[in-house]
Amino acid sequence: MNKYLRIAGILSILCFSFYFTEQAALFMRRQDPLYETILAVEEEYKEESVDAIIEDEYIIPGYSGIAINVDKSFQNMKYLGYYQASSLVFDEMKPTISVSENKDKIIQKGNPLKQSVAMILKDEMLITYLEEMGIPYSVLTTKETVDFHRAYGTKINYDFANYSEVEKTLKKNKENNDLCFITKNHKEFCQEQKKMLIEESLSITKNNFSKVYNGVTSGQIIYVENLELSNFKLLLETIQFKGLQVIPLQDLISESRE
Repeated sequence: MNKYLRIAGILSILCFSFYFTEQAALFMRRQDPLYETILAVEEEYKEESVDAIIEDEYIIPGYSGIAINVDKSFQNMKYLGYYQASSLVFDEMKPTISVSENKDKIIQKGNPLKQSVAMILKDEMLITYLEEMGIPYSVLTTKETVDFHRAYGTKINYDFANYSEVEKTLKKNKENNDLCFITKNHKEFCQEQKKMLIEESLSITKNNFSKVYNGVTSGQIIYVENLELSNFKLLLETIQFKGLQVIPLQDLISESRE
């Protein structure tokens, strides 16, 4: 019994020793003018996270907040010996209400704060053009197209008749992801696969192009189908003119700032 008490006593002493050593180190850091300078700008750089918005069966992803990691920033600048804003280290703060805890909801658009849009296509002519231009996109893939090389495209399994087979191929090629496009009422199937439910916020075809292409706004998931290349180029020019970027769908719906 005495043996165990001695061990417990030694462990307690070690714990207190580590605690007081850390407190002493913290005290010394706080006396350093560089540390104080970083603390002084902490609130200036802090940005609160934005919670995801849930409306019925839909969800708009939130946006992570940022805060200076004072200790890491201090260590990053210590060797310089002076304050340098470009050497600040930041931590992301996850939203309280997040997409990751609400995968039963449908994502119809990304957070508009990103000033970006994403595209989903299946037309090979348009995909070829995006590949040539180096513009990211998502492609609805099937058993017949799953092995096609896509340098800038993210493949979304859209072969509901051969879903498992296409999934195996995507996994083998290390191209699998959590996305499931639920157009044509595939919501329940996608939920069974435990995927993120994706639905377009804007559908553009040759029949409605002239009416809708100029209505593109930040955060939209744009589904493009059966569109002439000249109109597609005009759509891309309109997106650029509005100060928006075309980014990968995963980045658009991510709550991360990266």
